[in-house]
Order: sequence, then C-alpha cells, then structure tokens
Amino acid sequence: MKKKLFFTGLSLLLVAALVLNACSTSTISTTSTKTATLTASTTAPTTSVVPTTSAAPTTSTITTTAAGLPVYGGKLTLLNWQAIQDPSSWDIDMSRTGGSTSTWVTPYLQWYFTGDIDTYGPRGNNQFAFQSSQYIPDQYLTGQLGQSWVFNQNPMSLTITLKQGIMWTGNSKIGMAPREFTSADAVFAGTRQITVAPYASIFTWLKDCVAVDKYTFRWDFNTYYANWEFFLLYGGASAVPFTPESATAGGDDWRNAVGTGPFIFTDYVSGSYATFARNPNYWGKTTINGKQYQLPFIDTLSCPVIADQSTQLAAIRTGKIDFWPYCSENYAATLSQSSPKLVQEPWLTGQVMIFIMNRIDGSPALANKQVRQALFMATDFNTMLKLVYSTGDLLGFPLARGNPSYTPLEKLPASTQALFTYNPTQAKQMLASAGYPSGFNTTITVDATNAIEANAATILVSEWAKIGVTATINSIAPVAVTSTKNARSYQGLVAWVLGVNNPLTPILYVQGTLLGGTYLSSEPLSVQSLAAQAESDPVKRQADIAQLDLAILDDAGFLPMANSYTLNCYWPWLKNYYGEIDAGSANQVPMISRIWIDQNLKKSLGY
Repeated sequence: MKKKLFFTGLSLLLVAALVLNACSTSTISTTSTKTATLTASTTAPTTSVVPTTSAAPTTSTITTTAAGLPVYGGKLTLLNWQAIQDPSSWDIDMSRTGGSTSTWVTPYLQWYFTGDIDTYGPRGNNQFAFQSSQYIPDQYLTGQLGQSWVFNQNPMSLTITLKQGIMWTGNSKIGMAPREFTSADAVFAGTRQITVAPYASIFTWLKDCVAVDKYTFRWDFNTYYANWEFFLLYGGASAVPFTPESATAGGDDWRNAVGTGPFIFTDYVSGSYATFARNPNYWGKTTINGKQYQLPFIDTLSCPVIADQSTQLAAIRTGKIDFWPYCSENYAATLSQSSPKLVQEPWLTGQVMIFIMNRIDGSPALANKQVRQALFMATDFNTMLKLVYSTGDLLGFPLARGNPSYTPLEKLPASTQALFTYNPTQAKQMLASAGYPSGFNTTITVDATNAIEANAATILVSEWAKIGVTATINSIAPVAVTSTKNARSYQGLVAWVLGVNNPLTPILYVQGTLLGGTYLSSEPLSVQSLAAQAESDPVKRQADIAQLDLAILDDAGFLPMANSYTLNCYWPWLKNYYGEIDAGSANQVPMISRIWIDQNLKKSLGY
C-alpha cells in the first residue's frame, strides 16, 4: 500500500481552541520584551532588550554565503501543502479553515513576526532548522510587519510596535491607492476577528484590540493563554492583518486582494492555479556576500491546484514544478531513477494520523480504559508504519520528537511501552478481564476521499478481528466527517493532527472540539490540561506537558499511527535555498522571496 498524503484545509491549532474556556492566571515575574530586529548575535534575545523603532522597515544585515551572483527574474512554481484543493476562502479574518486560507495568502499578506531564517537557520548559525510545522520558538522570530513586542502581566496585555514605512500595494479595482500600513489596520483586523463568528468563541481569552499611537497597538487579555505567541505573533489568523478596503469590497473575492508582502495577487482559476507577481515596491531586503539586494528575486510565483498525486509526481519529474516540500517518501526510489538531479531531503512532517476512540458516548466498551488499552496492544504499529508510511517515528502523538516535553518510546513507563508491543494474546485476555470475552462490535469512520485513512482502517479491521473485535469501516464524505466529529456521533474516527512539534499540542487536543469533546471538562485529563495551559512559567509548563503526554498515552484514547517522513523535493536551479520548510504557519514565502533561478543550469539539465 502506497502512502498518499492528504493535507487537510484546517488550521488544527486554531480550531482545537474552540472550546478552551478562560483559565486562571499565574504570576509572571517579569515584563517580557522582544525586539525583532536582525542581528549577527548567536545568542537568543533576552527580556532586557529595549524595543526600538525606525523611520523605515528594518532590513537584514546578515551576510549569507551563496554560490554565484543573485539573478532577478523568472518564474517559480510551488506545490504548497494545500495544493490538492482550492482555498476555502480568501478572507483570512473570516475563514473557518484558517490553515487552508493562510497557506494561499502568504505570498501577498504578512504576519507580524516570522521565523528568522537569516540568523538562526541553516544559512545562518543553524540553531533551528525551521522544519517544525506551525511552531517557531519565540527566540527565533524576527519582524515582518512588527518591529517589537512587549508582554505585560499587570494589566495583562501584548503591545506590538509596527515597522514604519510598510505600504499596502493598493488595488485599482476597489479604488484603493497604495498607502502606509498603520495600527488602525491592525486594530481593524484584530477586532473584526475576535468579535465575529466563528472566532469570537475561540478568543475568549482576549478582551479587545486597541491603538496606542499610529505605529503601536495593544491586545488586552481577559486571561492568560499559553499559546498566545502562535495566535498573535506568527501563526494564527489574528497575526496576519487584512486591509479594511478589501474587507469592505468583499474579502472572499481574490480580485479585491491587497497586501504588504513580496508578491501581488494577479490571477486565480479555481481548480487550476493562483499566480502572484513580484511586488516592485516591497520593503524587504537581504544582504548576500556583503551586498544588499531588494526582495524578491523571482518575477512570478505560481501555485497550482493538483488533486491527483500521480499528476503531482509527473509535474515534479518533468520540471514543471520547481519546489514540492510535501512529496511522499515512498516515491524516493522512483524519483531518484527518473530524475537523478532532483534534490530530495526527508523531514518529519509533524502531521500525524490518529484513531480517536469516543470514550464518552461512543459505546460502553470504548468507555472502558482496559478495552482501549487492549485495542492498543492488538495494533501492530510497526507493520502499520511500514505498510502505510514506509518510514517515520513510531511514537508521534501527543508529542513528537523535537518537542522539549517529548518522551521517547524507550523511556516511557514500562506499562505504557507495553501498549506499543503487538501482543494479541494479552489483548484478548484484557478484553475478557474487562467483561468482553467474545469481543464486541465497533465502527471506524474515515474520509472517503483519503486513501491513506482507508489503508490504515483496513489494517485495524484485520488485526482487531484476531481478538474478537468486529470493526466496520464507515466511509463518508469529508464534510460529513467534520459534522460527525462535532456531533460526536461516532465510535472510532480517523483524524489528522498537525503541528505536534508545538509544545501545547496535547493541551489543544485534549480540550479541542476537533476531537469531538473526547474528554469532559471535569475529567482529570481536562483538569490537568487546563492547569498546564494556565501556567505562564515556560519551564514549569514544559514539565506539566511532559506529564500530560504520559497521562494521555496511558489513557489510550488515541491510537497514534506514526510521525512520518516526507520528501522536500526541489530542483538545483533554485539558488539561495537551504532546505527550510516553515517560517511560521505553513509559510514558505520568506524562503521563496530569497530564491533566485539559475536559468543556465536549468537549460543545461534539459528543462
């Protein structure tokens, strides 16, 4: 069975926060200040740095060493992680599937902050690989629209100072001339999102968004929320402002788009492609071998929509696609044979398929912890890994390798390690001890369009039959899967979780409605997760999350399939690229804006 990657259009970290209630605050001993200017320092910024402002946007002073001189012009075709489907919406503030929308708008809209790939990535001091989906530790961030931020405890607030001189491109279709981006824009977008459905219920921890002066605005908090950096600085939709003019004209119409980024939205054909042209007035610059260059280098960025994976493979083989960071690792050998010059670099995706057991109202059997643990033992995780994924980490949920709170499989408590040891004999004994000597019947709900889910479910049906459990696959349309999750009208359900490198993932997934309310608020795991969420001390929170990770695994409410490897494929004519995958939230644009195309090399390779 071949691995087939299907990346959902949902920003999982965002939706999982839907049911998070207000949490009690913990004492923060200092005021946290971050200045997001690029420096050559190899040490992380400290809380004593004083915020700065400037008359124009800060530009990079990092010297990157790259072979050959940069060349302007050309077209780069990117197969992004949402390439199998059109964006659900172009209005990032109002989109119900933030991950889908944010992926498509990154070429022309910008976040307040983003990963500092020049300083800390492989082209810099290599402290951080920027291959963690939807998670950038704040010490590795730098400013895009933002210059600096200050987090205060009393009163609890986040103040962001903007860079000056950043311009909206304007759009003649809606009668908007180019103008400067100011705090009024930030407040408009922030207020719009936190007060309008569906987001109002997500951001209950925020009170309001207010302007301090022309280039400064403030988020006032109702309560402390441990993942505020993701949502307000570099990841969530509230960290990427949307212009009032576009919203008034109709934000979901791509022709009304206005941005501040390195590209301008020029064309979109549903089911085919989105095209972006170089923004000649973009503020960003970079320094390479001692010389400063205006960004971006390429003239055109094309992002096709290709649902069929065989068509995707054909496109990368023939050079019609220049850059595809999400190719199945199963195709490494065939790509090496057909396209030996194609660069292939494996990386852990941070996207994990899991089987959710509805332990609240799915069935009496699944409400029994011993039964859930028996199903764990009756699952051959190693076989699942080989047949469905080919390669990857066996243990990738709730936390993944690279997460500071992650406990490797070999260091788990013996009783938890045993759950990952395929032992149908002991599993059958556990079922009998739990009162099910003849097994029981259950269902596995899967997305009818997702081949990898069907493969995994088929394996579970076969393996569980050996202990007397009769599982029936319920294959339904993607939209029905979503409603089934939210209504909690399933027994078992296959789902995907993204961003397991984020230290707060278990908090969001234990409490999140994405899992159909798998845990009730009064249950110990929910209490434990809320306590960790409210912990403002990062060291204590890391320890709390590590303990929560162990508790979730022992409870056996989720079967984690694996954290699989994916291939980052790109052609060598892309210069000044160092293998970074994500500079924020599915955001490749900081890397793309620094890439130039070696047309002579491309021709010499026959493309």
